[in-house]
Amino acid sequence: MNKLSLITAILSSFIGFNANAYQTEVNGSYEHTEIEEGKINTVTVSGQYYFNPVETRNAPLAEAAFLDKASNLGLGYAYAKQSGQMGFSENELFWNSPAITANYKQEFNIIGLNGEFYIPDSQFYISGSLNKTDVKNTAEVFGYSESESTDGTDYSVEAGFLPINGLLLAVGITDLSESVDPTQVTKHGFITTLANAAVVTGEDEDTAVSLRAKYVSEIGGYYTNFEAQTYIGDETTYRLGADLYLDPTLSIGLSFADSTADDSDSIFNIRAQKFITSQFALGVGYTTVEDVDSYGINGTFRF
Repeated sequence: MNKLSLITAILSSFIGFNANAYQTEVNGSYEHTEIEEGKINTVTVSGQYYFNPVETRNAPLAEAAFLDKASNLGLGYAYAKQSGQMGFSENELFWNSPAITANYKQEFNIIGLNGEFYIPDSQFYISGSLNKTDVKNTAEVFGYSESESTDGTDYSVEAGFLPINGLLLAVGITDLSESVDPTQVTKHGFITTLANAAVVTGEDEDTAVSLRAKYVSEIGGYYTNFEAQTYIGDETTYRLGADLYLDPTLSIGLSFADSTADDSDSIFNIRAQKFITSQFALGVGYTTVEDVDSYGINGTFRF
């Protein structure tokens, strides 16, 4: 009888300990952006497969994979459509040209593969991504339309070190000249990601150096997440962000991004996320920069 009770207790503890573990995560988002001459609508979906089940423990659910040092492979997709109207006054296009209004549309189809690997029995970390972007531009005037398409690929490679639990320091190289990372679009938004790539690459710089830091720790009874990232290329961009976890399921955060480019405009973002259950979360975000406002919603599902 005592043996049966002991076995039952052990099994119950094991089942309870692993009840919230997950090995796959799917993220989706929608972002609506108002710009001066039109609008941008962006939809993303991405997924991560972890080589081993991720234990949630008594820590922020959003940081479970990072704190568990969970190696993974992922696939992401983003679709963004910018549309609006452009007006041209008389003689603006060529001598004696009439005043016209042109409808335009620019569509982005972005797909990417990524991976993170925490080297076992060490404090080292490596990551990488490969992404492809197809862009289709369409203009319509007086009922006639014309389109042209371009495509390109980019990559990123990082090597990192974790000196203490919850702290990651990483350095890498990346090419953002012809594409962007769809997982970055999911995390930071389309406008922020595209602006970062455009400023870093400039007109003739393909390769940039990246520096990144992430630190998750408990301060004053609350978990916090601090992130910093910079890209050094044709110009230097930087992003600072922080999240406060009011409990393991609820967070509020903000971020700030800017660059060394002339007349650069600062990008501000505020966000919040709530895990309704240990497997499902909803989030909202708002991003603003001069003459541009973005509103987003996102969801996370784990199993």
